[in-house]
Amino acid sequence: MVKRGLTRETLVALAHRCVADNGLDALTMRRLAGAAGVTPGALYKHFRDRDDLQRAMADAIYATIDLADFDGARPSVENVKDCCRRMRRAMLTFRDGGRIIAGSYAPLAATLALSTTLYTLLESVTVPGRSAGQLAVLLRSYTIGFVIDEQAYLELSANGEWDGLVAQIAEAGQRRPTDNEDLIAILTGDRDQRFDSGLDMILTGLVRPPRQSG
Repeated sequence: MVKRGLTRETLVALAHRCVADNGLDALTMRRLAGAAGVTPGALYKHFRDRDDLQRAMADAIYATIDLADFDGARPSVENVKDCCRRMRRAMLTFRDGGRIIAGSYAPLAATLALSTTLYTLLESVTVPGRSAGQLAVLLRSYTIGFVIDEQAYLELSANGEWDGLVAQIAEAGQRRPTDNEDLIAILTGDRDQRFDSGLDMILTGLVRPPRQSG
C-alpha cells in the first residue's frame, strides 16, 4: 500500500536528497523506496521506471529557473546568455544536476517552458540562414556539458583526488598546452568568466550584434 500523502513531487524531492547524500550512481528504485518507507512496487504508481524518475528529477531542476522577466516581444542576445546562465546555476544547485539532465529527455512542463523561452529569445536575434532551434540545442548542450565537467571537478577536488590526477600528466611525460588554455585551466580558474566566454564563442556570427546607440 502506498504511504498516505506520498506524491510524485514528494518522491522527486526525496530522490534529489538521496542523490545529494550518495550521488546519482547510487540512486535506485529500491533505495528510494527505503528512504520513503514503502516497498519498491509502490513507486511504480508514480514512475514507470528509474528513467521516468530521472526525467521528473530533471524537470524539477528546470522548475527552479525564473523565466518570468524574459520579454519575448523584445528579446536580446544578453537575454539569451542570461537564460543559459540561469540554466547553469540551477543545475549547480543540485548534486549531479548536469548528469541528471543530460541523461534524460523530459517532455514535461518546466523543461518545455525553458526550451520554448530559449527558442523564442533566439528566434528574433539569430541571423538569417541560421536555425534558432539548432542554436538553442547547441547552447543547451554546451551548458549541460560545462556543468558536468564543473561538478566532476568540484567533487574530485572536495574528495582530495584532483591534484593527484593532474600530477599524473607530468608523471606520464605529457605536457599541457604552453598557454595552459585547457580544461584544467578552465575548471580551476574563473568558471563564470569561462562559461560566458564559451557562450560568446558560440553566438558570435550566429546572432545579430547589439545595436549601437548614437
